[in-house]
Amino acid sequence: MANSNHNFFSLIIPCYNESLNIPKLFKQIYINQKKIRFETIVIDNGSTDNSLKIIKKHEKKIKNLKIIKIKKNIGFGHAIKKGILKSKHSLICYTHGDLQVDIKSCLKAHSIYKKQLNKNILVKGRRLGRTYIDIFFTIVMGWINSILFRTYLFDIHAQPNFFRKMSTQVIKKAPNDMSIDLFFYIYFKMRKAEILRFNIIFEKRIYGLGNNIGIKKITNSLVSLVNSIKILKNIYCCYKFNG
Repeated sequence: MANSNHNFFSLIIPCYNESLNIPKLFKQIYINQKKIRFETIVIDNGSTDNSLKIIKKHEKKIKNLKIIKIKKNIGFGHAIKKGILKSKHSLICYTHGDLQVDIKSCLKAHSIYKKQLNKNILVKGRRLGRTYIDIFFTIVMGWINSILFRTYLFDIHAQPNFFRKMSTQVIKKAPNDMSIDLFFYIYFKMRKAEILRFNIIFEKRIYGLGNNIGIKKITNSLVSLVNSIKILKNIYCCYKFNG
């Protein structure tokens, strides 16, 4: 059973071929664990480099760590779902392992959550410092999804995301790809949750390449629209699960 202590949360971080970023990621976790206790779940999401080796090399540097190895990468959402299902706390925070969002933002999200009397909330970042092209695509996708789901949506893929763990049924219904961000966003909107946003600096990647650059940005947007339609078809069955 999940721990309901509101002072603790489980931080879920999938890593795919992030071997060069992992040492600094673990350093950020170490620094922030000095400020507040939280569980860290690092997921090697089917990496083809030596990410798992580097994770294990640094694992003793931080406390309350779980390592999950996924043999084949079938998507960011799949890793997040695995992490949530393995988490021990009722409060969940997830973000990427590419260092574009500092771990201190997760503590900020936790601080915002704690101050609210109504716990039916989703705390979500609002990305600053992005390129004009990235902002353009984010706005367009936000408009399209707002029309599709008939509710105002913006910066859908902003990190981190912080919320109270929902039921296992809902978690398993969530998509296995990046559209998990949209799924949870819509889920909390349907539950009439308050969506609390806060500014985060979206850093440039130091190492590695993202999967949403160049022509991929267009193809990923088209795939995202298809995924939105899939979510539209099955999200309502999740509303009855009030986990």
